[in-house]
Amino acid sequence: MPRNPPSRHGAHPPLIRVLTDDRAGNNAQVLGVAEALDWPIEETRLAYDRLVRLPNWLRGRSTTGLTAAAATALDAGAPPDVAIAAGRRATPALRRLKQRHPMMVALQIMWPGRPTGGLDLIAVPAHDRAATRHPADPRVIVTLGAPNRVTPAKLRAAAVGWTHRVAATGLVAGAGPRIGLLVGGSTKRAPFTTDDARRLGTMVAELARRTGGSVIATNSRRTGDAVTAALDASLAPCRYWLHDVAKGGDNPYFGILGLADLIVVTGDSMSMASEAASTGRPVAIFAPGGGTSKEARLHRALYAQGAARPLNADFMAAGETMWRYTPLQDAAVVATAVRRLVARSAPR
Repeated sequence: MPRNPPSRHGAHPPLIRVLTDDRAGNNAQVLGVAEALDWPIEETRLAYDRLVRLPNWLRGRSTTGLTAAAATALDAGAPPDVAIAAGRRATPALRRLKQRHPMMVALQIMWPGRPTGGLDLIAVPAHDRAATRHPADPRVIVTLGAPNRVTPAKLRAAAVGWTHRVAATGLVAGAGPRIGLLVGGSTKRAPFTTDDARRLGTMVAELARRTGGSVIATNSRRTGDAVTAALDASLAPCRYWLHDVAKGGDNPYFGILGLADLIVVTGDSMSMASEAASTGRPVAIFAPGGGTSKEARLHRALYAQGAARPLNADFMAAGETMWRYTPLQDAAVVATAVRRLVARSAPR
């Protein structure tokens, strides 16, 4: 682990301010990079009002678009050495922090739109057109997927924590592989129907039958009751356990990533595909209709990387063994760039 560079606060390590909001995927990216830096973290939770719909060139470096409580929280607290935000809505808040604390490093994850002034680093995935539209911008860091919180240590801890809980459901691992199934749902651009769920469940059940494996699955807030019910019914021919987030309880998402020998994900979530490909375990992507252009580009990149393959009738044919690959480490890639910039900005 690289040594922490000196901080403007004396011998203490640099302070990170993370800006989080109501989008779990964005928060996972922000926290993934912050945790990879391994410096103290303070969180400011952003909440928005209707003015957040205004373009960022109008919102500028102001608190326009934030609730009064979020604006107060943003301006409070110690001056950070690093501030991290993700997504267009949070960019004006990050630029405001930079204006108030010019010596800090401002990291924006995902392309913010215009303007980009006041941002020191911008991390964008290769499937985003911004990665090719701004090749000469030295601030741009291109990652393969989405930075995330998946690390070997977190996977080991999650596996230990969920082994007995999954066994308590009656799903005891047999000789075959444990298949993790992560299901998203409909997006603004593409529906995920009950027919899609039946096809997915049928293929996963058949995969479990061929390999002698069992299935540990979870849906998401976007899945919906009807789609969950269709998936549940179609998994019935195999040994499986399905967690329904709508019924509450601890979320087994990291436990599934830690326990699975093979991971099946739906192609609607780029964060979910990136997290699965950060485990080093084989990944199968179920993308009915091929997904949108951005999603399809990410899927092709993961196939080319050797991390994933499309889920189809030929996936893991009889006698085929599990494959291995170098896990994605996008959070570490971005954290390295941040460390370098902080080291350069530290007083001599």
